[in-house]
Amino acid sequence: MRWGEEPDHLLPDLVAGQVLDPDGVTLLAPEDEPFRDIYRRTLGVLERRFDLSLCPCYLQEARLPAYAVRGTPAMRL
Repeated sequence: MRWGEEPDHLLPDLVAGQVLDPDGVTLLAPEDEPFRDIYRRTLGVLERRFDLSLCPCYLQEARLPAYAVRGTPAMRL
């Protein structure tokens, strides 16, 4: 789910990283690929996009946290 003033801001990066289809909704993962691998690929895309240095353990072995959020987040600074 995307929101904010520029909801498609990361879409080109997620498409290039083979996370999402250009429609912005469809995952490009094979049907039998575990979601854990999709999450890792997504984190890798974000790491490159924002020039982050994530510990390799988060991308390879660690359990990845997920959060469910209700409502619309305030995206203004």
